[in-house]
Amino acid sequence: MDRPLFTVGYSRYAVVLIAILAISTLLDTLFWHHTIHRLETTARTAIATAHENGWTVHATPLRRGGWPFGAWVELDHLNATHPASPGSPYDAGWAGEHLRLGGSWASLLCAGLPVSLTGHQAIRLVLHDRILTVLTSGVQIRFRNLEDLRFSAPQFQMALSGRWPDRHIFAKNLSGRLIRFPKAPVGATRLGIEAKVAELSGFPLAYGASADLHQAHLALALTASASSTDRSFLDPAAYDRLLLQDASASPASTGSHIALSGSITLPSQTGTFTLTLMHWQELAARLLDRPEIESHLAPDLQAALRKALEKASVPQPQNEQPISVALPVVNGQILPDTQAISTLFNGTLPPP
Repeated sequence: MDRPLFTVGYSRYAVVLIAILAISTLLDTLFWHHTIHRLETTARTAIATAHENGWTVHATPLRRGGWPFGAWVELDHLNATHPASPGSPYDAGWAGEHLRLGGSWASLLCAGLPVSLTGHQAIRLVLHDRILTVLTSGVQIRFRNLEDLRFSAPQFQMALSGRWPDRHIFAKNLSGRLIRFPKAPVGATRLGIEAKVAELSGFPLAYGASADLHQAHLALALTASASSTDRSFLDPAAYDRLLLQDASASPASTGSHIALSGSITLPSQTGTFTLTLMHWQELAARLLDRPEIESHLAPDLQAALRKALEKASVPQPQNEQPISVALPVVNGQILPDTQAISTLFNGTLPPP
């Protein structure tokens, strides 16, 4: 007896579907093997380069994964250390629970190579007896190329110690970009950093004070010195100038906004920054109420600030102009010109 027509049609569709699935699986498997080989080569090259630059790296062997929805190689218990040497005068260490290079097909097809750091990550840098420690997890990194790195993290903690005063800083929703040009000519940008943070707690101020900030933004560039080509990116001698393009934030629970810009020469750390304040009255009043800050302000500056606050007690126009103050920097220390600041507050504010 002949088969019904719909049964014959169904069989043909089944054969076509099976053929498509088989071809797709074969192509996916071939592409997975090709991508895994590329990722393993990248990982081994990175480890070899780290060894050449004085790092000692220990971790579990690379593992393959991701098929059929992606491709990645991963390792656990990463432990990398860098002892100080004449050519690289810094001690550094990195301990991480888990690292993955690669990701889903969608993330790999986008521009860049994804790196995921899950679990706890701890980084320490010691430079000239100054110690920086960073604790974080859930870091996402994407390399658009070897010179362009994008990063993000839901939160991180940073501690300063050693020759720095002991400070603890906590941040939420960090994102940013790092660009580097190892062969940059003298005076050109060798290292550039841009970062944004939604919330920053414990940000250090002068005289041992600290503040909570939100919507913080940092953009800076370091220009190459005459000997930068043979030096590490962490070596201060590799740079001859720091250009602070923007360091801005809004103090928490205020309508104020602070911005700092300028440049200093290296290694002398001498130059000038410009401090710009918008809606400064509430911020100034709060700072004057903090004894650890008030006690360090010159009497004439305190008087000028309080007089300015009295003048500003009446409602101001909506198009209130910001105030800008030049801050000389000598040997890494910001030295406010109290006389210039006093003159500014006494001379530019509108009368009541």
